[in-house]
Amino acid sequence: MSKKNSKEEEKKETEEEAEEKRIKIESLRKAGEIAKQVKQELKPSIKIGAKAREIILMAESKIKELGGACAFPVNLSVNNVAAHYTSPLKDDNLILQEGDIVKIDLGVHVEGWLVDTAFTVSFNDSERAENIIQATQVALEAAKMMAKPGVNTQKIGKKIEEIVKGFNYNPIKELGGHQIERWVVHGTKPLPDLGNQGGALMEEGDIFGVEIFASTGLGSIHRTNAAYIYELNPLVGRVPLRRKNSKKLLGFINKNYKTLPFAERWLAEEFEFGLTFGLQELIQQGKLRPHYVLVEKKGELVAQSEETILITSDGYEQLT
Repeated sequence: MSKKNSKEEEKKETEEEAEEKRIKIESLRKAGEIAKQVKQELKPSIKIGAKAREIILMAESKIKELGGACAFPVNLSVNNVAAHYTSPLKDDNLILQEGDIVKIDLGVHVEGWLVDTAFTVSFNDSERAENIIQATQVALEAAKMMAKPGVNTQKIGKKIEEIVKGFNYNPIKELGGHQIERWVVHGTKPLPDLGNQGGALMEEGDIFGVEIFASTGLGSIHRTNAAYIYELNPLVGRVPLRRKNSKKLLGFINKNYKTLPFAERWLAEEFEFGLTFGLQELIQQGKLRPHYVLVEKKGELVAQSEETILITSDGYEQLT
């Protein structure tokens, strides 16, 4: 190859990379603006007596109305429930009550580029819950201020732990922040809420969900037997499927959600019959991973705050 051709190839690659970067950032910013608007419009609806299902459906509908797509089903977790609750296929009539602490976790994507954000609303005026939301917010602000290229996320986790414990709460050791990649909510790099957990170096262009949990309990969760959210397992290749509906279901999931989590109730809009058995077969064959509802000890309270940031050359840009 001549020097001239080599330079032309390099220039072409550079132009392609620049265009990819532009699309990535534009998509992330659009997703972030949608997430901000949804949060703002949703908050007045989170009140005592409100139905959880109506709040969730309102948020998901608004995301689509504003030109985005749901990066995962909207989570609405009450009291000791920490994560992965969304309204099931058959409405369980969950209603918000006085004394509840309610966490809303939502994600928006534009062509797979996604943002993840969460906030907490409290209807609990007990002394032990008085500062729990503030603990997550202060830790989140401190974590963001530390974010820049070259910083190890373990160092940020140490600061988060220090702040949450300073408010006399505990971070949840099994949960925390995470890198976000295209079509992947939880990327390869962790951003822990504890200083003794493994970290990774932040690099320019990385996207992180800075996610803080504070608990009145010991800061440890366990999974329930309930799962209303599923996700394709990309590590499993072709598997034999006996049911025709299972094959149709898998094709639909691949086309519409790729590697992003989805709700069982979303599938019911498309599949009137055979949904339950189809899901069961895909889970048994390892093609789908259930996201079980995660809870702290009964009687404890959990708060959550999260924003998505983009690591820039000299710090970060907040997207949500």
